[in-house]
Amino acid sequence: MEPLTLDDPVVIDGYDLAGEHSRLRFPDITLGDRTLNRSTARIEVSGGEESEHVGGAREDHAARLFVTTHDASSQVLQLGFPCVGPYVSSEAGVYMDLMCACAQKLLDENHPLFRRAVRRLLQHGLIMRREINTDDYLVASPMAEGVRTPQDLAALLSKVTRARFVDPTGWKSFFCNSGTEAVEAAIKLATLVRWRRLQQNVGASVIEKLMAQLGIPRDAFARDPNGEDLWSDYPLFVVATEGAFHGRSLGSLNLTRSLRIHQVGFPKLRWMRHIPYNGPADSLERVLDPRPLAEIVDSPGGVQAVLDAGRIPQDLCAAFIAEGFQGEGGYVPGSPEFFVGVAATCRQHGILVVADEVQSLGRTGKLYAFEHLGVAPDVIVMAKAAFLGVMLARADLEQHLQPGWHSNTYGGGKIFDVNMSYATFEALVEYEEPTFGGLRYLENLAIKGQYLCRLLERIQKRHPDTLCGIDGRGGMIGLSLRRRDEVIATAWRRGLKLLGCGLPGEVERVRVLLLADVLTREVDEIATTLDAVLTEVEAG
Repeated sequence: MEPLTLDDPVVIDGYDLAGEHSRLRFPDITLGDRTLNRSTARIEVSGGEESEHVGGAREDHAARLFVTTHDASSQVLQLGFPCVGPYVSSEAGVYMDLMCACAQKLLDENHPLFRRAVRRLLQHGLIMRREINTDDYLVASPMAEGVRTPQDLAALLSKVTRARFVDPTGWKSFFCNSGTEAVEAAIKLATLVRWRRLQQNVGASVIEKLMAQLGIPRDAFARDPNGEDLWSDYPLFVVATEGAFHGRSLGSLNLTRSLRIHQVGFPKLRWMRHIPYNGPADSLERVLDPRPLAEIVDSPGGVQAVLDAGRIPQDLCAAFIAEGFQGEGGYVPGSPEFFVGVAATCRQHGILVVADEVQSLGRTGKLYAFEHLGVAPDVIVMAKAAFLGVMLARADLEQHLQPGWHSNTYGGGKIFDVNMSYATFEALVEYEEPTFGGLRYLENLAIKGQYLCRLLERIQKRHPDTLCGIDGRGGMIGLSLRRRDEVIATAWRRGLKLLGCGLPGEVERVRVLLLADVLTREVDEIATTLDAVLTEVEAG
């Protein structure tokens, strides 16, 4: 049988993976009587991570909290034990986390930049500080050197994004509390931008005809702050993709289309549409009516005839939103041909391209998954690894907004989150890790992802009936498996924490998430453990 680990030396893109072992210099992490060191940590569990002391946690949770996505197989995790990199210790031993809190964990939580940020906040009494960044301007005092403000974080985000997607106007941020709120902000920005452009381009008389044809009356309740009339609805469309997951708040949920449970019992916004993910390059063009709105409203049947035919007047389409690497829908890498084609349609018709990077931020070997696609977005939404929700958009779009267009309680006002977010982006794009001989983390992730895929290909040759497919980018890798539930349960007993995704079926998807600072020795252990898991499952 072909050996699992590759023959030494293993060199990928000029990097000697075996040579990394001599540079491992991690400190001990000690909590209570437990010590863990990332240089030497190994999976060591006895019958799974759970111990006899956690048996009532599921029942206790169920008695006090509403059900969310838990099921009977959801693991019980113990807090308060040492963690290093992907290794997490517990009473039952040490396991390896490839779920990464559903893509929240991107770097070792003991990273020196994280520890530096926490020390500064503690030193200046800011570790628990909460402010209303949407109402107040925040600035660090002369004594609080090194503490980051929302504008510091926004400046860093603009800098790193301009380096990837050139835009002469720069980028501005809106900070919020989650990925779904970032998507909500993007929906509001896109539709408001389209509405203002519509007012400028077609005039009041065409808008009057549009609203009359759709049966949309004016809203007599109040007047807009600018003194303009309000309408009871605005027929502005957002197009998403099949299999998408953009969040669970009601607006973003209407864009989400990955599982049945996301749809049952929830009202639908009638101006949302979906096209196939990675479909034909002209998928968006096919659903648009390219005629000017003034021509459409004066044609037989007007706008309603266009909608009844399943099409959208191009002047009413505000945005196209998609994940560059589809997450909950099955860990599907985006096709450059599809995205380039759709983006060309958007540019032709003035439709904003929104990149959902909530799960893929920093995980594909590049900062943004959209960098792999040859498409420059107009709006980027992120959360999870970013520590807070962010809607990042072209600065010139602000001309269409007015004060109060969107706001929230904590956006940028959680000083801890802002500083940890700053440390994350600083680490990703500027920090040179001595362990990797000067490689930056995104480069490391691209190399280690290639290495793991090579090992997975060898595992697939050993288990072709169970491991049916492998694809991914960088540290986001999707596995196609038969007997997925058995594989996940067996992996957990052996100390490997995995998470499924996509639709149920004979062949189902499992996600593998690597940290950006993943080590060669950790990739080797992932592969050897997974190989043992598949062997056990196949043995019945």
